[in-house]
Amino acid sequence: MNVLIAEDELPTRRGILSSLQQCSQGEWQIHAAVNGLEALEYARKQHVDLLITDIRMPGLNGIDLLKQLKSEQRDTVSILLTGYAEFEYARSAMQLGAVNYILKPVDHDGLVQAVQDAMAIVKKRLRHEEQEPLPESEEEAFIPKVRNASIRSALEYIQAELSRPSLSIKDVAESIHLNPSYTSSLFKEETHQTFSEFVNRLRLIRAKGLLLQTDKKIYEIAEEVGFSSSKYFVQVFRDVEGMTPNHYRNDLRDDTK
Repeated sequence: MNVLIAEDELPTRRGILSSLQQCSQGEWQIHAAVNGLEALEYARKQHVDLLITDIRMPGLNGIDLLKQLKSEQRDTVSILLTGYAEFEYARSAMQLGAVNYILKPVDHDGLVQAVQDAMAIVKKRLRHEEQEPLPESEEEAFIPKVRNASIRSALEYIQAELSRPSLSIKDVAESIHLNPSYTSSLFKEETHQTFSEFVNRLRLIRAKGLLLQTDKKIYEIAEEVGFSSSKYFVQVFRDVEGMTPNHYRNDLRDDTK
């Protein structure tokens, strides 16, 4: 985790730095900037997971710093340091990415609690990025680039007919005018997957997209992607993803809130 402190008052800056060093026990990289301009320059060179910034600073204040980071699409979780005079100002700045604000003079325990809460948000975002299903074009990305024209046609046929539970290698072979045995062998040679492995994986990819992008019921999704029953769909999904389709949907949707 990379933490950036932007604070022009030396005693406050030193106090926050000391508190975070104790809290992190060496697990975080912590950098202190003396003003908003220095903080912005640092954030442009290094990814910052958590920014702790004073609102009132010379050159570039904390609010303008957040606005600039947001305009540059730097997704940084932020905590504002504020005096009573800027209390309402701080609240209005929450939409710029700040998740909390701390009144000055900074209380050690309050700071640590706010930072721990913010770090939980950072970690949740990271988990979401790691687990996030492939984008809408994932299906296209999943389809292998093959040299054989017959197998290219076979892949297009499978995508078009995926909703058919009875889809078989025989159907694919007939669509490209080859015998099933040869089609099966050629398919594995070109895609490095068996026909069954490919179809099941493609069905799951399409199902994950529908789980997150629609409110369709589980049995509707199972039917749309070609599983013979919702029970079988749930079983296969759990075996591959380690959770039920409903759990997957709820988990990732919660992470995006």
